[in-house]
Amino acid sequence: MKQLWKRLASDSLAFAVVTIGNKFVAFFLFPIFIAYLSLNEYADWGVTNTVTLVISYLFLLGMDTALAFYYHDVKTDEERKSYLTAAVLTSGLVGIAFVIAFFFVNGWVSSLVYEGGEKNKWILMIALLSTVFSVLNQLLLGYLRLERRKWPFMIFGILQLAGSAILSVYFVVGLKEGLSGIFIGQIIGQCLVLLGLVILLWNHFRFPIQIPYAKHLLKYGVPLIPTLLTFWVLNATSRLFVYHMISPTSAAIFDAASRVASYIVLLTASFQLAWRPFSMSIKDRSDAPQLFSRLAKGVLIVGSFVVLLFSMIAEPFIQLIAGGKPAYHSAYPYMWALSFSTILNVLHLIIGVGLFFQKKTVMISRIFSMVAVIYLIGSLVFIPVFGLWAVCGMNVLTYLLINIFLYYKSQKIYPVPFRFPAMLLFILMFIALMSGVTYLQMHHTPGLTLYYLFAILAWFIIIFASGLVSVKTLFTLKLKLPRKTNQSDSI
Repeated sequence: MKQLWKRLASDSLAFAVVTIGNKFVAFFLFPIFIAYLSLNEYADWGVTNTVTLVISYLFLLGMDTALAFYYHDVKTDEERKSYLTAAVLTSGLVGIAFVIAFFFVNGWVSSLVYEGGEKNKWILMIALLSTVFSVLNQLLLGYLRLERRKWPFMIFGILQLAGSAILSVYFVVGLKEGLSGIFIGQIIGQCLVLLGLVILLWNHFRFPIQIPYAKHLLKYGVPLIPTLLTFWVLNATSRLFVYHMISPTSAAIFDAASRVASYIVLLTASFQLAWRPFSMSIKDRSDAPQLFSRLAKGVLIVGSFVVLLFSMIAEPFIQLIAGGKPAYHSAYPYMWALSFSTILNVLHLIIGVGLFFQKKTVMISRIFSMVAVIYLIGSLVFIPVFGLWAVCGMNVLTYLLINIFLYYKSQKIYPVPFRFPAMLLFILMFIALMSGVTYLQMHHTPGLTLYYLFAILAWFIIIFASGLVSVKTLFTLKLKLPRKTNQSDSI
């Protein structure tokens, strides 16, 4: 098992380079765009990303997950290459067809999405073109990840975002193109990366496309679309609700909170990138369930501690990067809930691992669809009353429900000793702890540093009080440590 830990850590570390680079670029763009875009344009940027995110799922059709499954399920390289070809061509053709169809309804849709109406008529069209290239890059980068070609993955992964970001800044700052400049830069950057990836992987394509391979991918991936749409509901519709139910200004503040809260992706994304191929490759090992159990607890413990620590610097951090735009300074209280939701999102991949192994993607989709309905109803009811706090609360609640439902379904077909009741108790106690910290921050309580030290101590206490880690386990680990033998020991 030690070798498995080393392998997962090695893969995660390699993929973390891309993630860190991407987040650095995102933090670099944030103060630039809020300086050169009006508050409404910044809100429109967030809304555009929301719409294109859901459409990207329709382009992707779950092909990335299906490709990861069949890559490890088949025995020969020729079959893997045929699956890659089928995935890329299918997604590409669907994306092109969608863009052509959208051309005829572009103006009508834009008038519904934006308060500016005709002013942003071509923004969505440009953004959709960028999305098609982004989806194809995602599939090709995913294939490099499955091949464990770390250096090409890192180079092209960084180029994908860094190149697009530099070009976007040029169009926004240099050419004064405003919101449209962001997506024009992305189109050019994504095209260049796609060209490089196609050249690199040209020998891995097999023409013509073989229909049986496409059918296998669609059969596995399409049932995941409701799951992906649920992710969109949980991660993106909140911006639309806030934009139209409260105001574009509140949507801009929430978008700022979400972007800064995505710092947690530095911790989680590298693990997520490594997780799929890693878990699929060890699914038949007898000790895999024990490894999954330890990973689940590790993600929860490490993730919650990072969330706690960042919450202590959230306010000065947002003030620093928002600069002379004080309207964004009020985003800090919401960050911990949004980042903790990301931790719970990562956790579900481990909790429901058995359903992925057994191809029960339909069951996963049903769970996500049910939870999405709960989220939508809760958001519509509570956002007018509690504003942005309703969005944060519904995010945490729904991801928690997803983990609960997946646990009970997955355990029936692939038992893993998670100690799930202890995990749930820890989560509830952590939410209570963070609520207390936020209350003190918002009321500008004197001596916050001392309270922060108490919060860290309380975090350590609830690890043991919840039963997530037992004191007995620590003593057992201590007893298992090898002792240095001496002459008296051998007598």
